[in-house]
Parts: sequence; structure tokens; C-alpha cells
Amino acid sequence: MRRKTFDLDPANASLTGFASNVTGATFTLTANSSGDGLAHQVSVRNDSATDHTGKVITLVGTDENGKAQTDTVNNLSPGATVETTKYFLTLTSATPSATIGADTFDIGWVDEVAWPWIPLNWRNPNVTGIIQTDVTGTIDYSVWECFQNILAGETPIWRVITALSAKTADVAASSPSPGATGLRLVVNSYTDTAEIQMYLNQPDFY
Repeated sequence: MRRKTFDLDPANASLTGFASNVTGATFTLTANSSGDGLAHQVSVRNDSATDHTGKVITLVGTDENGKAQTDTVNNLSPGATVETTKYFLTLTSATPSATIGADTFDIGWVDEVAWPWIPLNWRNPNVTGIIQTDVTGTIDYSVWECFQNILAGETPIWRVITALSAKTADVAASSPSPGATGLRLVVNSYTDTAEIQMYLNQPDFY
């Protein structure tokens, strides 16, 4: 067995972490990451009483593995906060489909976090190992597995590991399944100062 340790100490959620009160036809970011080395879902808040549901905000940056990605948000009704479905390690631009005039938006990161994918050697018949977690503070997390060849660029279809789904305390579980090619650790929510360590004992890694 070889052991790997993963330590997630996420930055406090900040609805203005990337930019506060951006306006007009182009948005200027004041930060490009949360600073914790982790990928967060991005939030966009409509500060105004104006309905901007018809506009689309295109967000460009990198995913949890450091690869380029794009996502969009819309339905920005008055006072609404909308989150991306993807996780951003860095955010390089946020561009509205049309000017928001003198109204303002806030752009930040929220309390959903993803760790980079962990490739496994699926050819090893003894791929199943032990996952143990050590939780500090209030945090909700899940561990997911996939069976696609992520090292060859195949898009993973993630499925949550039942014994490690929506957990809030320390857990030790046998996993992943035989034939699994990769893992991902996702934090579903947390409060300030919470963190989690994951220890993975597995016969072979890539």
C-alpha cells in the first residue's frame, strides 16, 4: 500500500472576492483566485433593483486541474446571486453579453470547492483501498469516482461513493471500486476556518 495525503483548507467564502461593484459593458477583476489553491464555484450578484435576467455573464479561467474552461451565468433578477456549475481555480475574465449601465455586480467565490482529480491505476486488480478523512470545524463533503480514462482526456462521468456521500464527520471507508480510474473530493459547504484532510491508501497510483 502507498499512502497519499490531501489537505483542503478553503478560504472563507467571499461574494466580492474577485470584484466588487463592477459596472458598464466590461468588468475589471481585482483578484484572479481565492488564494487557497483550490477551485471554487463562482458567484455573481446583481446589486441593483434592475432586472438583468436577459443578460449572460461569461466567465473564463481554469478548472480544478488548471485547464482552461468557460462557464456562464444568467437569470440575474434584482438582488439575485447566481453561481456557476463549474469550479474555478483561477478566474481571468467576466464579460456581460450587454452593458449593465450604471448598475453594479459583485463577483466572488462560494463554499463549494473541488480538489484536482486523482488518477488511479485501474489495471491493478487490487485497486480498492482505504479512504480516511479527518474533519475540523463544520464541513460537508463527498468523494466521487469515475471509470473513464481521464489521463487520455476522456470526460469523466462522476458518481458519488455511497459510503462517502454528504459526510460531515471523520470517516474511514473501503473504496474506490475495482476498475475506478479516478477520484475527486468535493466540499459541498463549509463554515469559516473549517478544513479536511483525506488519506488514501491504495495499491498503486499513476
